This record gives sequence, C-alpha cells and structure tokens, in this order.
Amino acid sequence: MRSKQHRNIHWKRIIFQLILGIAASLLVGGCSDRLPSISITPMADRSGDCRVIQHEMGETTVCGQPQRIVALDPHILDSILALGVQPIAYAESRLLDFEQFNLPAEQIPYLGDRITTKPLNLGDRRNPSIERILQVKPDLILGERWLHEGHYDRYSKIAPTLLFSDIGENSEQHWKNDIKEIAKAVNRESEAQQLLEKFPQKIATVRNKLASVVAAYPHVLVASWDSLTSTISIGPTSAGRLLEAIGFELVNTSTTNFGEWVSLSIEVLPEINADLIFVMGTTPEFYNPEAQLRSKWKDQPLLASLPSSQAGRIFFVDQHLWISQIRGPITDELILEQIFQLLLPLTDRQESKV
Repeated sequence: MRSKQHRNIHWKRIIFQLILGIAASLLVGGCSDRLPSISITPMADRSGDCRVIQHEMGETTVCGQPQRIVALDPHILDSILALGVQPIAYAESRLLDFEQFNLPAEQIPYLGDRITTKPLNLGDRRNPSIERILQVKPDLILGERWLHEGHYDRYSKIAPTLLFSDIGENSEQHWKNDIKEIAKAVNRESEAQQLLEKFPQKIATVRNKLASVVAAYPHVLVASWDSLTSTISIGPTSAGRLLEAIGFELVNTSTTNFGEWVSLSIEVLPEINADLIFVMGTTPEFYNPEAQLRSKWKDQPLLASLPSSQAGRIFFVDQHLWISQIRGPITDELILEQIFQLLLPLTDRQESKV
C-alpha cells in the first residue's frame, strides 16, 4: 500500500513540474514574441567593493562594478557616457517606434555616436517600460527624481535603483551637482573628478577666444520660437548658462523664476535690446532643424527686418541640445563648441575694425 501511495505521489509531482514548465515556457515565449532577444552576461560581482550612495530617495548600497546599467533618461545617459560607461537599456525624451537602438549614432541625438552597445529602447523617459527593464536583467538602474519618483519602489525590486537631481544651491541646474554620486554608483569616481577639473578650463578657453565678440555684442537673447503661433518663449537653458559663463549678458530672463518660461509675441522683439539672438526650434525629424528655422524666419517680414537679422547676428540652433533636455558633460561640450563655431566669424569682423 505504501509503495502504491509513494508511486502516486511521485507521479503527481512529475505532472505538477511538467505543468509549471509548460506555463513558464508559454510566458517566456509570449514575451519573446514582443521583444528582441538580448544576450545575458553575468551580473556584477556583489561579493565586495560595496559602497553606500546618497541620492534623492535615500541611501542605496551598490557592490562591485555594475555591468548591466539602465539609463532612464538623457541626462543619465550623458553622464554615464562621459564617465566611460555604456547602457544596456535607455529611455529617450520621446517615444520612438523601434524596440532596440541598433544604430545608436543615428537614433540617439548627439550622444549616440559614443554608444558601443545596442541598448534596448525603453520608450518615453516619462513612462519607461517595466517589462523591458525586467528583460535586460539589470544590476543597476539610474534616473532622475522628477521623472521617476513615482515608480521608484517598482524599480528597486528589480535592481539597485538610484534617482538623482542636478539642481543645486540657488536653484542652479548643472551636471556638476550630481555627477559625483552617479560616478560613485558606476565606480568611476576618478573620471568624475577629471570632468569637474577640466570643465572650467574649457569655459576659459572659449571665453578668451570670444573676448572681442563679448565686448562688441554683450547682450544675448536665447529664445524658443514657435513659427505656427508666432510666439517666442524665454526661460532657463543649458546654453544660456554657458553663454553667461563666457561673459555674455542674457536679456529678458530676470522676469522668470527657476524652471518657468515666459511666452511673448514676436512683435516685442524689436523692443528687446539684443545684440545676438539664438533661435531654438525642433522638427518632426527630432533634431537638426536649423535650415528649416532659417527659411521660416526669412518669411516673416518683421523678423527679417530686425537689426540683428540684417547684420547677420541671428543664429538658429536645435532646441533638443540647447534648451536643457540632456544636461550633461557631453552636452555642455557640444554647446560650447557650437557657440564658438557660430560666433567665430564675428571675431574676424572685430579684427577688421582695428
């Protein structure tokens, strides 16, 4: 009798295990139909080199060298790339209709040419896909508090999760305010120190080379232009902060508080005392809208008649880069380079006057 009961129990266990196996196969199969396959490498060694990291949500312990890092937004991506770390998955600032960044240099504006992996596309940074985060089996998740605070507990159940803010004292927004803690999370503290030491040198170099331009054209307007509504918007930007560091004076920004923008009709532009005007805009193609902006600007008689327009001191730039979407060390370097290239011809004009 016992033998028979034992055999019955044995077969019941086998049948139960088979059912579990079939269910697991169906679950994995259902996910794989929707998502691309990704090769899984061993997770970071957690046996040593543990460090407690302060971030916006408290303290989190990270051990070893994280290998499978999820970047939940462009600011985080910029920061880790500047530190020499690659992402396994990434959420862009808008929803893109593909599952994986197979050609990151073409698919991720300004940062993609520095990516050597093929990150899984997590969707919009405001609502990254939990299912896809689970699929890549991360050992570290990094994001910004203002975007991801509401999902922090869910992310933390998947992997150690740290949320940061680059807003420092006096409401100053800059990557130097969170780069050290991001670097500590990815075990790149010396690289962060190098970035912080080199940044003032880069500012000083551009400031010296454009000193004659600053002296001749000190007042600068940085505005976002909506050609459909004929309005301009003025507010805090990464580029504006850099222009001030170079020595320019930003006009008409004293009326805005941190993070706030003021919309104005283009009819007020002739009343604004701006020696140089940088016009930001976007296109459906996501970036590089300069040619389209310039063409639309010329079609507006009022804008084309501005003294700055007549003198060739209107510059058209990409809002995605200039406004504050990315906000990292690489972004600042790219903006500084673009400012220098755009304003370099004006140094020749000043030399010709001497």
